[in-house]
Amino acid sequence: MNTHLEKSKFDVSAKEFKLQELAMLSLSPVIRSIQNWWLQRAEKHYLICADVELQRAKEAQMNVAYYQKRAALARSSRI
Repeated sequence: MNTHLEKSKFDVSAKEFKLQELAMLSLSPVIRSIQNWWLQRAEKHYLICADVELQRAKEAQMNVAYYQKRAALARSSRI
């Protein structure tokens, strides 16, 4: 009688485990798609940041050229 009860408990726990396993299997694609969405979002964010930094660098280079030109004009006006 005890063995039947133990076997019954084992069957119930095995069924619970299978249900949990099935639940996790069904959640895996959802979790994967959320993770892919998050990584795509991060990639877009970093590409935008890279574009902004590139634009800042171009502006800084233009500023350097502007001030170098102003210095050259000042130098030529001294002579």
